[in-house]
Amino acid sequence: MRSNDGEGEDVNKKEESKTMSNFIFISPNFPTNYWQFCRELKNDGMNVLGIGDQPYDELKPELKDSLNEYYKVGSLENYDEVYRAVAFFAFKYGRIDWLESNNEYWLERDAALRTDFNIKSGFQTEDMPRIKYKSKMKEYYQKAGIATARYHMVDNLEGCRKFIDEVGYPVVVKPDNGVGASDTHKLSSDEELKRFLLYKSTYHPDLSYIMEEFVHAEVNSYDAIIDGSGNPIFEAGNVSPVSIMDIVNDNDNSIYYIIKDLPEDTRAAGRAAVRSFGVKSRFVHFEFFRMTEDQASMGKK
Repeated sequence: MRSNDGEGEDVNKKEESKTMSNFIFISPNFPTNYWQFCRELKNDGMNVLGIGDQPYDELKPELKDSLNEYYKVGSLENYDEVYRAVAFFAFKYGRIDWLESNNEYWLERDAALRTDFNIKSGFQTEDMPRIKYKSKMKEYYQKAGIATARYHMVDNLEGCRKFIDEVGYPVVVKPDNGVGASDTHKLSSDEELKRFLLYKSTYHPDLSYIMEEFVHAEVNSYDAIIDGSGNPIFEAGNVSPVSIMDIVNDNDNSIYYIIKDLPEDTRAAGRAAVRSFGVKSRFVHFEFFRMTEDQASMGKK
């Protein structure tokens, strides 16, 4: 195991690496338990190549032992730096077969690198709209026969009020491309709507927000490992009695529980969504509403 500090020193390709699969793991040091993925990949006979922004000497010993080589970049946010790191590994070890981070934050970055280096084992840049944009996801849920909340892309007061006249208050507003419940707002009056529009125009004038009808429900998740053919090899789920939006906005405790036996309707919805989104060879986390009261646009309790 050795590290590379990004200086691009000359090296000779190892002949034996030509017959091995090369797996680049982006940010293998975070979360801290991700070293275990690297260990199992290496035990499976892969060249496991890490790219991260943490100094090599600060990596966990277990992670160091699980990597064939580590390339430190100044910032994972700097695409040119990460691109050069991937190019270095491709030069030294040959064709890159896999590139993953297993981190939602880097989904678009991972896809861009796969596209640029012709790595076909995961999502490409062209796949990102349906994976990252809430407004684009709805089409694929609907293809799977799953109802979705009515929505409106935030424009101006007149346009938003017209949508609210249809669905009623409260409404939920969030970035169309966002992670978790970050920057999510529950609006219950015209006054709150006007305050939000002022906030958007002042702080995020170029950010696209989606407005959705409020759904009276608890969140039931479908969590699974999907194999290379798109079939689940492990399925589980959790229930969140309190919405993540309320937890984030109220700075409250995160409460959820794992369910031992996945309900058949959750399992069926999860599998249908996997097929619709074309998921293969990765983990999935789909969130579904289990209605707590009847709602005409969404279904019965």
